[in-house]
Amino acid sequence: MSTRRISSEKARSLAPGSDHYTAYVGPPSDYDYMGATQFRLLCALGLRDHHRLLDFGCGSLRAGRFFIPYLLPGHYYGIEPNSWLIEEAIRKEIGADQIQIKRPEFSHHDNFDCSVFGVEFDYIVAQSIFSHCGVDLVRKGLSAFAESLSPNGLAAVTFIHPDTPQEVRPADGWTYPECVGHSPESVYQLIEGASLHGQPTSWEHPRQTWWLLSRDSKRLPDADQELALMGKVLNPSK
Repeated sequence: MSTRRISSEKARSLAPGSDHYTAYVGPPSDYDYMGATQFRLLCALGLRDHHRLLDFGCGSLRAGRFFIPYLLPGHYYGIEPNSWLIEEAIRKEIGADQIQIKRPEFSHHDNFDCSVFGVEFDYIVAQSIFSHCGVDLVRKGLSAFAESLSPNGLAAVTFIHPDTPQEVRPADGWTYPECVGHSPESVYQLIEGASLHGQPTSWEHPRQTWWLLSRDSKRLPDADQELALMGKVLNPSK
């Protein structure tokens, strides 16, 4: 039987990158958690139902299945080159009726162009995208974010920071399912090169580091706001 046809329960034992909608996007045992934590992060950062959100590299709607029901119709946008992932997620996670009601928009291209929808985004989320990108694609992606973020917009993206400089593997292009590490110093330089402001945040991630990016430095959390953000991790009931 094709791997794509097995149940989500059986797919939990598959390796990341395997040919199943819950595994292709990362460890299948984390499929639920990694979607929920993205939703919680953006809501903690101020996302509300009237905002326009770009889910960059939305995959099998791991986070989209939380964002789409929450946002107003026509306010969720997803870019994903592998259309089969979205099709599987609609069939097994979202449902065609919800798609008809919420009217999300999708684009299936791999050129890192965020302008295809013709709108500016209040929020952009890119979870575990730059962790598979060489410097050339990171530059391209960050520049695209700078062009598509609203003046007061905020992007949340993840990077892998190796423990030592020797672990940073130079690479160009797309390396999935292999990972690429970028030092914090390199990330700062790339962000500045895209005419963005950015800083790492302490929001929990099991393998990577969340960074927040904006066109306006005042949009980034200050020390008190960062502490409050952490409080929402440590005290989920608040």
